[in-house]
Amino acid sequence: MAKPEPFRFYECTALVKMTGRRACDTIELLEILEQVSPESIFHHMHQYFLKPHVRPPQYPNDLAEWVADALEEKSLAERLANLNPFEFSRIEDVRRELIRTVTEFLKENPSPRPVLPGKEFFFNEGVTMVIPTGLKASNLKEFLKVLRLVDSSSIYFHFYEARLRIGKAKDDFSRYFDECLEECSGLAQRISSLDPYMYSTEVLRDKIAEMVEAQLELE
Repeated sequence: MAKPEPFRFYECTALVKMTGRRACDTIELLEILEQVSPESIFHHMHQYFLKPHVRPPQYPNDLAEWVADALEEKSLAERLANLNPFEFSRIEDVRRELIRTVTEFLKENPSPRPVLPGKEFFFNEGVTMVIPTGLKASNLKEFLKVLRLVDSSSIYFHFYEARLRIGKAKDDFSRYFDECLEECSGLAQRISSLDPYMYSTEVLRDKIAEMVEAQLELE
């Protein structure tokens, strides 16, 4: 039986590009959500997860934060904050859910108030730059060691962004354990069951490390 390929760790960083589009109320927000690029939707729904946080922020996406702080529409902000982008395998599905959420709010609140000048929502796009770390792991012990060393952006890339990159509700870690280390299929399922929307990258790192340590104790 051929020896499985090692798991190669990558890090990433996001470059931000301005689109020139901005919204001053929920009507304009809806109009631009229908037209803006998938890269912009991805950026505003995911960029918080690329930043290391001790605990998840109250509003874990740019749209919900703006609606809460600038528009002071707490009800809509909560609805947008509860939208878990990791439940979807395509950005267009995320867009549709955002449009549905804002549309329903406008039916209930047909006369939105605009923000003060300077408080508009500016739509940007994010371009992910992937960087090889040169670090790899061929077994669980090596994986655990490297997992503790890599930058938090590596956790984001392999666990958060992977789900949309692969087009499946699965991260790189659990996919590797399931496909390349047959004895770790149970570990793969446990890692895959972690909800990325509920944790920061650092908390998620700790949880995965605990699972790997528990698997090592069984061997």
